[in-house]
Amino acid sequence: METRRSFIKKSVVISAAVCLPAALTRESRAAYPALKTRNPKKALVLWYSQTGQTRRYARLIGCILKDKGIAVDVRDMQEFDKNSFTNYDLIVMGTPTFYYDIPVNVSQWLGKIPAISGTPVAAYVSFGGPEGNQYNASTHILQLLADKGGVPVGRDAFRNIASYPTPNWNNPKQIDGQHLPDTATFDQVRRFAAGIMERISRGESISTGYELALREGLRILPLVWLNKKAISKHTVDASKCIGCQTCVKKCPTKAINPSRQTVDRDKCLACFGCLNNCPADAVVMEYRGERLYGFPEYLRRNKIVILEPQEFKTCSL
Repeated sequence: METRRSFIKKSVVISAAVCLPAALTRESRAAYPALKTRNPKKALVLWYSQTGQTRRYARLIGCILKDKGIAVDVRDMQEFDKNSFTNYDLIVMGTPTFYYDIPVNVSQWLGKIPAISGTPVAAYVSFGGPEGNQYNASTHILQLLADKGGVPVGRDAFRNIASYPTPNWNNPKQIDGQHLPDTATFDQVRRFAAGIMERISRGESISTGYELALREGLRILPLVWLNKKAISKHTVDASKCIGCQTCVKKCPTKAINPSRQTVDRDKCLACFGCLNNCPADAVVMEYRGERLYGFPEYLRRNKIVILEPQEFKTCSL
């Protein structure tokens, strides 16, 4: 039985070849404004997270910056007032990779933020497997922030256990990453945060050019639509639902209504946030006739405990 990812790859392989030239030519050479500060006092670490991985890295970055004497706010993008961007002199944005790019709701949201001219900005992405086009996804965040006047000073990608649901959660890349994040991952996050501060102190920026990658072409294809076509059932099991509203909070388009056991298929982004966050395994999703189960259930069945960085023992944000 094909996995969802292999189905998508087969569906777009011809179109991807057509898109390759566009991927080869994309590169930003824009001049950035001068940094408004080389000694930031107030930082915003903003995250969009579905299963907690991206949020974990945001919290660690916040703890590191706080330890350097910076006032830090670590906030969920979906709950943050865009007009408050101008209150910060350093902005770090994190998101998962999503269909070879950042989630469309994130790009739309960043496109509506106010001008932040001269503010140093950095981006990171979380990813579950090496094939996700994560370098270019982080570049996309930087480009959106640079469009508003931000000055790129850092980017990185942190791998963690995959949360992309398959019928048995047993594909090789899934199994290969079950131990992540580990101490090496958290060291990478620490180096990322330190590098941001070093570049700011030197008044340096980084390039926002894209890698020459076939997957950069894939991101312009209708991958969400293709995936949604393969989802044969998407509803809520009323007998299991505990009314916690977690699925509603995690749905970026408010497409799910657990009280009515309905999902608006037109609004749905096939992000699997409802499935992957339901604590009661009440979200029913079938992919090409096979029932899927979410990330919390996967962790329980495999007795997996995700490692937390040591800073969380003493750091409060």
